Amino acid sequence: MFKNGYFIISLDFELRWGSYSWDTNHSYDANVLGARKAIPDILQTFKEHQIHATWATVGALFAESKSDILEVNKQYFKNTPTTHISDFLKECTELGENETADPSHYALSLIEQISATEHQEIGLHTYSHFYCLDNKEADKSFQSDTCAALAMMNAQGIEPKSFVFPRNQFNPELLDILKSYGMNIVRGNENHVLYREREEKQENRVHRALRLMDSYVNISGYHTFSPDSCLKQGLVNIPSSRFLRPYVKKARHLERLKLNRIKKAMRHASEHGEVFHLWFHPHNFGMNIKENIAMLQDICAYYEYLQHEFGFKSVTMQELAQKVEGKGDTL
Repeated sequence: MFKNGYFIISLDFELRWGSYSWDTNHSYDANVLGARKAIPDILQTFKEHQIHATWATVGALFAESKSDILEVNKQYFKNTPTTHISDFLKECTELGENETADPSHYALSLIEQISATEHQEIGLHTYSHFYCLDNKEADKSFQSDTCAALAMMNAQGIEPKSFVFPRNQFNPELLDILKSYGMNIVRGNENHVLYREREEKQENRVHRALRLMDSYVNISGYHTFSPDSCLKQGLVNIPSSRFLRPYVKKARHLERLKLNRIKKAMRHASEHGEVFHLWFHPHNFGMNIKENIAMLQDICAYYEYLQHEFGFKSVTMQELAQKVEGKGDTL
């Protein structure tokens, strides 16, 4: 029996690897580079409010040099039928030599900052930002992608336990592969038709418009859930509750509605001993950094209020998994 509610924040840490497949003109690079400025402020906010967070990180960001990436690619992508992997390999030919020369593709210095900050977990977001529903015959390519990521991460002394599917393309057929490599913790999607996992070609403007509206007005519910519901067949699936949309100047008059929507769900979770799982990308904060950090500080300060009032607890994905598996404190 869980007496506390739990607050989870997970971040999809990608930089350029999250946009290369669609941003061929590099129009999003300002956000990507802005994420490098935002991350130290995010970490400082987490430190001030004692926030535990999971950073699901693209494996290629761990490389120290272009030669590191090309060597891993050569080893693990000899036979790769998917268009996605071909596009990834093409992007790799255009890399700078290292993080100094190419700060949009490398992030080891930022990963070291995250690792050095208390209560931060580093998980996996695939090696190449692999789309797990868009790619056919995904199991073979996905296994190669996972091995490549682990080669990069293990070289830095990191063994991920938590996994987040890029673009939320949750694919249950790949879960056994993740478990075989020691990752039995995943972030699933909200249990509602608007957030159901689907291929990119199945997305449409109506879905996107309704999800946008749902960020401000409660259309789909709070999406909080009991910790016990996460444990199924040897896997801990911790679904998301809410995407933290970035500050938009043109919609600044709606910011209060968005924050209230999040806070009401947080309060519901804290009062009922349930989980609220907030997620976003660091590059979402790459523009309007001051306003986005202020928004995050507001949310974290409200968490502290709920902690004092109801015993709400901040945990990483791995920490919650340990609790539901009976390996940690469940009070």
